[in-house]
Amino acid sequence: RNTRLPSSSSSRHPSPRNTRLPSSSLSSSSSDDTDIATIEEITSFATTNGVELSFKTTGPGYRGVAVSKSDPENILGYIEGFIRPSGRILHADKMEIFKSALFEARREEETFTGGGTFLGPGLLIAFVCLLHGKESGCEMCEFLAIDDADFQHKRLKRYYRVAGFEEVRYVGEELKDIPDRLVWGGCGTLMTNNIDYILKKWTRIIRGAARRSGQ
Repeated sequence: RNTRLPSSSSSRHPSPRNTRLPSSSLSSSSSDDTDIATIEEITSFATTNGVELSFKTTGPGYRGVAVSKSDPENILGYIEGFIRPSGRILHADKMEIFKSALFEARREEETFTGGGTFLGPGLLIAFVCLLHGKESGCEMCEFLAIDDADFQHKRLKRYYRVAGFEEVRYVGEELKDIPDRLVWGGCGTLMTNNIDYILKKWTRIIRGAARRSGQ
């Protein structure tokens, strides 16, 4: 169970079936949501920047996937997790963005932008997943920046701090960390933040990128 930045792993996997995207009603249900992009806005931005998004749920579990618009068989990355049964927390169990897939997408389509923002296609997948969490009544999102290599761990923490998440604590090898290790399957830094806060921050990033590119 990992949360990773781009790797050289193969990107060819079976596409998820029975996909759906979260409804747009959650982005217009209250005045507090006016600064959160709708699902239509996100999917339109993604498509304009060469990315197609899909999403599916199975019970409390969820999986969001991004593929190249020019080649739907080329999976750029995915995020999967579940809604915790207590606390209404969106638990992000695993994230992978495939570096080789991004290179292939750029080779096939010169205008491919890698997702349109400096946070890459992972931001688009995560946005859809957090919209699902919000729609399901979750207030917080949590994940573990896995620590299986010092350089990668520091890189992950820096990436997610820029994305708006905050460090909670380090899950290590001590006895007190056993419950967390059973949940996450490894050591790393637990990171979290309020879903509305993150979605509003990401909306500003996406709309800013759209304005700069004339979308």
